[in-house]
Amino acid sequence: MPRARRRKRSRPHASRTASPTFLKAGLPCRIGATLSLREGMPMITPPKSLLARLGRIGRAALALAFACALMPLIAHAKPATSTKHPAGTVMQTERGPEFVPFDGSAYNPNAGVTLLSDPHALPEKFDLRDVNGSSFVTSVKDQGDYSDCWAFSTLASMESGLLMRGNAADVDLAERHLAWFTYNGVDDDADDSNWAAGDTFLADGGKNAFENGGNRSKSAATLMRWYGVINEKAAPHQAEAGMGAPDAAMRTRSDVHAQNVYFLPEPNVFTYDAATGAYGYNHDATAVDAIKACLMERGAVGIAYNSMLQFDGSPYWNDAESARYSDLPLLLGQPAAQLTDHLVTIVGWDDAFSRDNLPQGKQIPPEGNGAWVVKNSWGTDSGNEGYFYLSYYDTTYCNPTFFDAEDATYAAESTEHVYDGIYQYDGAGMGDGWWYSSTPMQFANVFEARGFETVSAVSALVNEAGSTIDLAVYKNPSAIVTETGRLDPASGELMWSTTQALDYAGYRTFELGNAAFEVEPGDTFSVVSSIRFSDGTYQISAECDDGSYDVAYTECAPGQSYYTDEPTGIDNWYDLALDDMGGEGASDDFWFNNATLKAYTVQTPERAFAILHTNDVHCGVDETFDKEGNATSIGYAGLSAIKKETEAAFGAGNVALVDAGDAVQGKPIGTLSEGSYLVDIMNQVSYDVAVPGNHEFDYGMDRLRYLVNRSNAAYTSCNFDNLSAGKTEFAPYVMEAYGPTKVAYVGITTPETLTASNPAHFKDADGNLAYGFCQDETGQELYDCVQQTVDDARAAGADYVVALAHLGERGVAAQWRASTVIANTSGIDVVIDGHSHEQYERRVANEDGEEVVLAQTGTQLQTCGKIVIDPATDTISAELVKPPVTQDAGTAAFIKGIEDELGKTLDAVVARSEVKLRAYEDDGFTWAVRTRETNLGDLVADAFRAELGADIGLANGGGIRSDVAPGEVTYGDAIAVLPFANALCMVEATGQAIVDALEMGVRNLPEPSGSFLQTSGLSFEVRTDVPSPVKLDAEGAFAGADGPRRVQNVRVNGQPIDLGATYTVASITYLLRDGGDGFSMFEDANVLVAEQGLDYEALISFIQNDLGGVVAADSTYANENGAGRITVKGGADPAPLPAPKPGDAQKLAPTGDAAATTAVLCAAALSALACVCGSGLAARRRERVENPARLRENLR
Repeated sequence: MPRARRRKRSRPHASRTASPTFLKAGLPCRIGATLSLREGMPMITPPKSLLARLGRIGRAALALAFACALMPLIAHAKPATSTKHPAGTVMQTERGPEFVPFDGSAYNPNAGVTLLSDPHALPEKFDLRDVNGSSFVTSVKDQGDYSDCWAFSTLASMESGLLMRGNAADVDLAERHLAWFTYNGVDDDADDSNWAAGDTFLADGGKNAFENGGNRSKSAATLMRWYGVINEKAAPHQAEAGMGAPDAAMRTRSDVHAQNVYFLPEPNVFTYDAATGAYGYNHDATAVDAIKACLMERGAVGIAYNSMLQFDGSPYWNDAESARYSDLPLLLGQPAAQLTDHLVTIVGWDDAFSRDNLPQGKQIPPEGNGAWVVKNSWGTDSGNEGYFYLSYYDTTYCNPTFFDAEDATYAAESTEHVYDGIYQYDGAGMGDGWWYSSTPMQFANVFEARGFETVSAVSALVNEAGSTIDLAVYKNPSAIVTETGRLDPASGELMWSTTQALDYAGYRTFELGNAAFEVEPGDTFSVVSSIRFSDGTYQISAECDDGSYDVAYTECAPGQSYYTDEPTGIDNWYDLALDDMGGEGASDDFWFNNATLKAYTVQTPERAFAILHTNDVHCGVDETFDKEGNATSIGYAGLSAIKKETEAAFGAGNVALVDAGDAVQGKPIGTLSEGSYLVDIMNQVSYDVAVPGNHEFDYGMDRLRYLVNRSNAAYTSCNFDNLSAGKTEFAPYVMEAYGPTKVAYVGITTPETLTASNPAHFKDADGNLAYGFCQDETGQELYDCVQQTVDDARAAGADYVVALAHLGERGVAAQWRASTVIANTSGIDVVIDGHSHEQYERRVANEDGEEVVLAQTGTQLQTCGKIVIDPATDTISAELVKPPVTQDAGTAAFIKGIEDELGKTLDAVVARSEVKLRAYEDDGFTWAVRTRETNLGDLVADAFRAELGADIGLANGGGIRSDVAPGEVTYGDAIAVLPFANALCMVEATGQAIVDALEMGVRNLPEPSGSFLQTSGLSFEVRTDVPSPVKLDAEGAFAGADGPRRVQNVRVNGQPIDLGATYTVASITYLLRDGGDGFSMFEDANVLVAEQGLDYEALISFIQNDLGGVVAADSTYANENGAGRITVKGGADPAPLPAPKPGDAQKLAPTGDAAATTAVLCAAALSALACVCGSGLAARRRERVENPARLRENLR
């Protein structure tokens, strides 16, 4: 972004009539002070002490000197060549630099604008000090030796409005605060508070703000910026000399906000005639009525007037009646705005106040009766206890203004504000400037959201009464204008628009009402405006300064304010900081900066939000059904529909979708794409956060990194360490926000991953661990890691901590279970779990005894979890959304496109089965192959053994992932059974190592375990009543057995195993070479075949070549529960019956001895067949070990 430039100001070039420039000659303005040689009239704000020190003769001499000194020199400006013209000029006045419009009627009502519904309803007399017995005026104050009357006038108006509207019972606002910080603002650009004022300097900090004078422009800009107002007790004013600066920390404190500033019609209208060089004058009686109406409807009205010679004996003051009348501007031929030197507050009127009670002026007496009741700031010893009358026909009073506070109950330091935040760039105190053009113009500000807020209102500075304003607000404008290369602030989503005719000029606030909209950090929004005056001309309103930087010091940065006009194309937006506007050829030739447009926000309230979660999907992308047609899973299309329904209920920004691991592996769609198709589908459903489960590592580390980069979800794991790099591979936690509520997702990956995925993926070339998961034998290292991450997340501002864990419960080492981690940590609110394929939502106590929600959804999208957190009530609920659910058509079509492409390969028929081959129990989700023998386990183990001609074949239950239904068997079915695409290998192992492997596999029974071994050429029994003797090391690998064995009666090909002998064992490299599932007992085995073929290719080859292409109904695989190779017992065999005594013979069964003998022999034959099944086939297979069948490429 280009650096912001300070804008040098030249004098305005043209006006609607002409551009008067006033010169001054160093005239005396106060005792001991002279004016600098700058344009404008003297800045005189006489404190009452000055007048008190002058006697009658001295005051008369002062009057004469004053009258002589105010004769002006008028110069005419050079016409501009631009179609856009400044509509006024900044000139030095008695109250400081003031923007003065060239047409003084700008603030007055135009034809057709009705200010009062019934002008005749105004009473003859009205006084805010007594309205039906109530007073809506605060006490008279004393500005003392200081020139800050303007602050007293401003706040008296605001105080009155608060009282009149019932927003306060008693109020006293701090003039000292307003006066000082109007001149002592700082650059708020680095301030990220909700009400930072933008990037505008106001004045050099060394100015004596209390002596510098002021006007309504400064008051309005300061208060609309929310610099104040504060309670008087926080920054008390003093009348005596020596008052210092308020505490700088109070600069942006605001006990009550200004919401509107009404510039009321001018009773005295001065216009400049370019032809004659003279001023015209008109007294506007409708403006008098407008001020009266404001007094009755809103409260006290601030005005400026000329207070010089306000003492007894002056032609402008009647001391006996405390009455004021001056015809001074008519004598000088200048507008009142140049000569006024004091600001006061009108609190009432009296139409019957006789002109005879008024002073008669120098030349022109008052036109008629009537006077304002005015509150002064010179203490109660001036005038009539601080009040005086001012004639309706006084020609010096101007700038009637009402300062409207927000409609909120005022309480010092604790007001509940209507709006919490303000967005603005127009901080300068000289905010009345504008450009006008006869052709349409637009201007805009673009803001970037600082927090979670609701944009609720906007405001604009409107410079003429009777104007029509068009306003529009857009969210996230992003289009670039082709012709200019600038942002189009009128692009993005239109959130609100309005067109309104305005009765008064000034700062006006417009509420968005039901169109209020939420933004969050990173969002942008724009306020776009077009203001059309009643005569058909258009304006651009922006902050301006006096050109000297003594009063205002402004900057405009690129990307903040924009403009467009019809001659250059009404849709061709320009950047005010970068592009010339005045048509003079140099961007420094025009005299204003940021547009005077603001936006107001409220903090987005804390709302309930939902976290949808899944785990262990294992490529279960589709909705599934049972035999009766009932849905048994949701599928990703169903999950997408659930997400959309939840977003409709909670709001799109208040719903998260997270995954607890093991999504990308388990079926052909994952295997053949190595996970990429699953990531694409998850992107389609729009996951937000995920933790890697053990199977995310199955395709190797480089592939995992590729998948993470491909994913739109953020991956997190606090305990997955890259040991060589000395840091976690992924972010320890991910911070997400739902409205103002921050949630930290802490990823936890099971340390079992080292053995539950391929251990080779976690080792370097030397076989040493290159990655770790905070594994140790006690679990303490994991607990410490999780606790540190939770503490870090809380310190970073997390309101809630959700552990996204792939830990599990059933079948998991006790120290690494989710419930154990909860019990050994604190600060976690929810644990979304995975790994053990269970369904639960329950509450578990942490180490401080506080309840933590623990939830898991099963596997393959059996359910979807839904956590609802309500910050307002600090409650957390959990449920499982079960099928059936509506399916999202778009997601379903996306998945079908992928599956249709895969079908070209996967649908090829490779075999046929006449029986169901079982991996699951009947529910379709509970693993049978992880707790007992099945016919599919037998078939896979036989295929491994036959492929390599080994004595024994072993297949881990965790590697068998799908049933095979009767009928045609496709290439996809085979991959679904063995989706990990592991290579086969063969080792020579001792009988002891084989028995240890069996013992390792059954250590968790009756709980399921992926290490449970299906066997070929080997049978055994297991006693679940015997505690497992297996000991594991810190990485979860087999470290020995201590105690009685569970595994008994092990036989190889029908013969008892010899623990000292060696046998050839065929399986996958994951088990035999890489130590997967903790099978470390084979690490010293002699490798006979290091790697040959893939597991699912071996399965296809076995069915085609050894079974003739058919798994027959009369084969050894006919029984879904297996061929009797593995016997699970819950206790010891019963004692044998005693041998019968002579004479106690029992009658034989009627089938006869022959039948009984036949049955026994058949049973023995079947047992022998089970042990030696495939031995002949294995012998034949040995001949083709070096040249195995290759079906994969052909079938693709």
